[in-house]
Amino acid sequence: MLKKISARSAHKESGLSLVEVLITIAILAVVLFPIYEFLRQGALSWQIGENKTEVTQNARIGLDKMCNEIKHARAFYTLGSSQVRFWWKDLNDDELADANEIITYNWSGTSGDDLTRKFDAEAEATPLANYVDSFEFKYYDILSAETAALDAVHFITATLRIKKTAQEFDYTAIMRKAVYPRNMNI
Repeated sequence: MLKKISARSAHKESGLSLVEVLITIAILAVVLFPIYEFLRQGALSWQIGENKTEVTQNARIGLDKMCNEIKHARAFYTLGSSQVRFWWKDLNDDELADANEIITYNWSGTSGDDLTRKFDAEAEATPLANYVDSFEFKYYDILSAETAALDAVHFITATLRIKKTAQEFDYTAIMRKAVYPRNMNI
C-alpha cells in the first residue's frame, strides 16, 4: 500500500535550502579562517626561528673548531686577513711539520662563499662555515699591537659574519673570538 506524502513531510526530506547552505558556509568561514591564519603564522615563525638557529650555529661551530685548532698551533706559515696557515700538532712526534699536520683556513673574500679548512695532505678543502658574508683575522704581539711577523704572534682575533637570505628575510650572526696559541716557541 502506498503512503500518501504530505507537502510538509516532503519538505523535510528534501535537504537544506540554498539559504541554509550559504549561512553554514559563512559560519564555517568565520570560524576556520582565524584557525588557518593562526597555523600559517605559527609555521612562518617556526621557519624564521629555524633560519636564525642555523645561522647562529653555523657561525658558532665554525669559529669554535677553527679557534680550538689555532690554540694548538706550533708555528705559523701564512698570516692574512682572511687566511691563516699553520703547523697544527706534531702527530707523530718527529719534530717536523708533515703534510697531514699543516692546516690552512681560508675565505675567498666573496660574500656567500664558504670558510674552508684544508690539510696540506688533502686534495680538496672542507667547508667549515657556510653563507660567510665577511671574515677577518687580526694578529697581535705580546704588547697587544697588531703584527704581521710570523714569530711575534701572541694572540689572534677572528671575526666571522654569516648572512643567509631566505624567503625575503636576511638572517645574520656575527661572532668574534680571541685565541692564544699555546704551543708557540716550544
